[in-house]
Parts: sequence; structure tokens; C-alpha cells
Amino acid sequence: MIVASPIKDTKVIDLIKDLYKKKMQFQNLLLFTLAINTGLNLKDLLNLKVKNVKNKQYLNPDKNKSIPLNEEVIELIDKVIENKKLQEPLFQNSSGNKINRTAVFYSFKEICQELGLSKKYSVASWRKTFAYHYYHKYKDLSYLQWLFNQTNIKSALKYIDEDENMNLRFRQGVNL
Repeated sequence: MIVASPIKDTKVIDLIKDLYKKKMQFQNLLLFTLAINTGLNLKDLLNLKVKNVKNKQYLNPDKNKSIPLNEEVIELIDKVIENKKLQEPLFQNSSGNKINRTAVFYSFKEICQELGLSKKYSVASWRKTFAYHYYHKYKDLSYLQWLFNQTNIKSALKYIDEDENMNLRFRQGVNL
């Protein structure tokens, strides 16, 4: 079994987005972009309705979490929800029903194959991609632990495919 890895190279992320755009698959582009920018799991994303995202600056997947949406995601949302009713699923198949996980997995697998990307990328890579880039920008493992309900730093680092020795993070200069 291949363990999914985060997409660490932003150029690869751009290639994926560009191929979705080229294929005019804006719903899939939104799903991918939303996942890698929020860290939400696929189940939560697929359960979104138009009313959950229309004219919103934040997503509220549960009562305790409020996740900001960036400008790119907001623009894609506006494009995807055009002519949709508030109660409709945000991500739907051709018959208007909520798309299922299997369809998402195969669609993303096809994109990766077309781009000649490693088999270590899958839909499971999306959350890990968010976590990896968030960590490298902010070095904030406590937020990632909270977001992903992880119990310790070691598992958070393993999740994002990092092998950082926390002993090396000690900062000299603490002279109280």
C-alpha cells in the first residue's frame, strides 16, 4: 500500500490547477483548491451545500472551527455556484446529486496520470498538502494538531512527511 504524500512543490500544485482549468473542470478545481487551502477532509467538503459557501469569507465545518477562505477560493466558489440553488450540494454529479468519494479519487488519479505525477499523490494528499505548507510558513504544529485532532507533535510531523528533530528547535538566548 502506498502512503499518500503531501504535494510539497507549489509548481506541481499549479500544474494540477492549470490542467483542471484547461479541461474546464471548475468544480474539481474548486474541490482541490478548497482542500489544499483549508485542510478540511473530503467528507466535510463533499457535504457542503451552496448555502454554506455563498457570500462567505469563512467556512464553519463545525461549531468550534472557523476557517478563512482566500480570494482564489472565493472566486472559484462564485463561478461554480452560479445558477445553483442554496440547498443544492456544492459538488454535484451530472444528475444533480452530491458526488461521491470514488468519483473524486478517480478524477484526481486521472489528472495525476496525465501530468505524469508520482503514484504517491492521491486525494489523501490534499489535507497533507495544506498541513505541510502551513507548517513551513508558520511552524505552528499546535494548530495542525487541533485541526486534525492529533494527540502529539510526533504524529503531526509524520502526517506531513516531516522528520524534524524537535531537539534542534531549542532557541538559545532565553535568559530569564
